[in-house]
Amino acid sequence: MAMNWQKVRQVLDNMYTNKQLAGKIGNENAHEDYMLIKETSMAVGEEAKDVFDKELEEEKYKLGKYKLIHEDTDMIIWKQIGTYDGKKQIIRSVCMFLKDGKIWREVDKIREADKGETL
Repeated sequence: MAMNWQKVRQVLDNMYTNKQLAGKIGNENAHEDYMLIKETSMAVGEEAKDVFDKELEEEKYKLGKYKLIHEDTDMIIWKQIGTYDGKKQIIRSVCMFLKDGKIWREVDKIREADKGETL
């Protein structure tokens, strides 16, 4: 079964409480050429997994709400709002490009939320 919004939601909903399930879904749905692209860095394969693991371990980012923007056979795009370092409200925009039904490229963009901004 191809990667879809329902699976993304399972990862988002379980990334703090059931890291094994979230990791399993991510690993099973990552294309062999998976690449994570952020504003200041890029990681491939296992390096990308290490980036996510480190972020969760350090508890720098806490997810709040999220919202699907677009989904089709080529991509899944969503926005999420959360806190960074327990202080700053941030908006994270994520675009997953799919190839062969798996996550081929993931692009994350982060910015500080405007005061009172919601999704």
